[in-house]
Amino acid sequence: MNRKLSLTLSALSIVSLFLTIYCILQVKSITIWNLIYWIVLTSLLESLPIYIKEDRAVSVSFAVLLACHLNNGPYFTALVAAFGSVLVFIKNQDGTWKHPFNLPFYKTLMNYSNFTISIFTAGIVYDTCIKAYPVFTNPILNIVLIFIYLTVVFLLNSTIMVLYASLMRKKAFLKTWTSETLWAYPNFIAVTPLGYFLSVLYRVPNGSLYVLLLLGPLLLARHSFKLYLDSREQYYKTIRTLTAAIEAKDKYTEGHSKRVEYYAGRIARKLRVSPGEAESIRTAALLHDIGKIGIRDSVLSKPGRLSDEEWEMIRQHPGIGIKILEEVTFPGHVKDAILHHHERYDGGGYPDSLKGDQVSRDAYILAAADAYDAMTSDRPYRKAMSRDTAILNIRKEKGAQFHPDIADALISVLEEESKSNKAPISVPEGESKSNKKESRKEERKNKQKGKDASK
Repeated sequence: MNRKLSLTLSALSIVSLFLTIYCILQVKSITIWNLIYWIVLTSLLESLPIYIKEDRAVSVSFAVLLACHLNNGPYFTALVAAFGSVLVFIKNQDGTWKHPFNLPFYKTLMNYSNFTISIFTAGIVYDTCIKAYPVFTNPILNIVLIFIYLTVVFLLNSTIMVLYASLMRKKAFLKTWTSETLWAYPNFIAVTPLGYFLSVLYRVPNGSLYVLLLLGPLLLARHSFKLYLDSREQYYKTIRTLTAAIEAKDKYTEGHSKRVEYYAGRIARKLRVSPGEAESIRTAALLHDIGKIGIRDSVLSKPGRLSDEEWEMIRQHPGIGIKILEEVTFPGHVKDAILHHHERYDGGGYPDSLKGDQVSRDAYILAAADAYDAMTSDRPYRKAMSRDTAILNIRKEKGAQFHPDIADALISVLEEESKSNKAPISVPEGESKSNKKESRKEERKNKQKGKDASK
């Protein structure tokens, strides 16, 4: 652990310890069974996270903490959060368990500090606001104050976690915060109505029993959502397996599909495509060349110019890909993008010679990303171009091979990479980039008249 991280963790731990002692002193009377009840609920739900990605998980423990706050106040709830965050027992995929007795001590301290500080501060903010603006005669104001509560919890929780992560990985704080935490905010908003409902249910006679009964459907919903995520993970594993099968057939395109996925995703973000459509584009990018499984190796790896007959074989790979995938259900326009990723904006592409608005935006995005990676990668018949040479080609083909808006978006992405001195991800590790003069010479020498940049 580096010095900055050690000092930060020590400071947060000391603050949390003082807050815990302060809360114990402020709570006038603690019913031990009531405290245990809320701690067990918090610990149970925190022990059942749903992993969206390897380092990203969601839980509904915030709903319990909100209900606890609305019924018991900020000091009591801060104590529940402090103990509930430590008494967590998570079962790993390999059957082992992760708990306070085998976790590194600093991780337990981080969880304790994070929960204690965020829940205590949000509770004090809520109570201060409610004293100034009584909500009993104004339900709308109560909703606003609860929204403020959840926002304060999210901001402090995410800030502390990112502070820890950025110091651990030695990365920029703001960039890490925006890229790794904003996705969780909708989860806080989604479980807030559940927390309010639990607080109301708890107040009725035998309410604590009814809250426990409600956990059954809640855990069933969690299990259903987990099954959905597991099926999605299996779906992506299948796609990665198919991608590996494609690239095992042609050593010159190893890693090509992943690079096309990367640039297609960057273009989609630049164009502010919706998350669902962006996911479809990335899926199509991974599978766009699956039809090459049906093309002879001697044609794919031929070092010289292709004959007309061989070129006609290559042109069949989008259609072959659609036949391979015809029994698979994909979201969005995945199959359409795969079929038409070699169409040109001016109508000179294949397989259907479509042009302009006859081709979907997804297919045009895929076509641009595919062509750029083809230009900047070695092929049997030519050496890779430099990034600058490829940008010149894209500018030249804007409105001809490439959709103008998508060409502009790709150029913007590449120029951003150039300014940040980021090497093109298509350049093999350890290989130096060609100089511009040599690249242009190779380009003129190997260019096939009437063919687009990607084979």
